[in-house]
Amino acid sequence: MEFRTPERTFAASAVFGVVDNQQVTLLASQLPRRERWILLLLDGRRSIADLAHLTQRSELDVASTLATFLQWGYIKPAHAMEYRTGSIRK
Repeated sequence: MEFRTPERTFAASAVFGVVDNQQVTLLASQLPRRERWILLLLDGRRSIADLAHLTQRSELDVASTLATFLQWGYIKPAHAMEYRTGSIRK
């Protein structure tokens, strides 16, 4: 399944990670519970399908939430991130 935003198209296998963990902590405290749960589960390894399974939400619902985070600049595709000892860096 593919999901489209105005700028991008991504599949259920797409993986995203947070850009700045400190900024995400602040954002998470202001989000409704459903969105906060998705944000806190982002680790740069879980796909949209994984997140949907873990949160018991549809892939479309998860993709919609991720598209919003992407537009806000709080996340980016994992292939654009560098991994070192389990942490995600810009």
